[in-house]
Amino acid sequence: MDMWNSAPFLRQARTPGLLFCTLLGLLVLCGTPPAFAQDQKMYTWTDDNGVVHFSDQAPAGRDVQPQPLPESPKPGSVSPVAPTEAQPTEAAPSAAQQRREDIARKAEENRARQEEARVQCANWQAELERLEPNRRVYFENEEGETERMDDVERTDRVAELHDLIDKNCN
Repeated sequence: MDMWNSAPFLRQARTPGLLFCTLLGLLVLCGTPPAFAQDQKMYTWTDDNGVVHFSDQAPAGRDVQPQPLPESPKPGSVSPVAPTEAQPTEAAPSAAQQRREDIARKAEENRARQEEARVQCANWQAELERLEPNRRVYFENEEGETERMDDVERTDRVAELHDLIDKNCN
């Protein structure tokens, strides 16, 4: 079936110039916002039950308060993706982003704890290597004087270091 024969208004507009002008006119009419939309008002009132109503028509017999509609931006004047004063430029992170940050923070804390444990184990191991083979161990006391550690102290400390290393080090 021929498109020109199916619709009577198209049959009359068989010339390309007339069809083009008709379509252009319809496009312009559809794309132009109506002038009356700019002058509309919104009305608010409260009913007997205390419910606030909003409408574009004032109801009869009610105490209404006209509310002007906010001005809409002119087409092309404001970017739909540009942040406005009402929108923060940096939105709060999503739940997934917060979860990723939390996991990364916990992983970093775990790495720091492992490094501290590694350093502590190395210190215990170094002290054990210093105490085990030597029967005479000298150390500085709190006053800065050099003292000799007796055998009971030394063996107790060696046993304590072995327990610490066994419990806390790989």
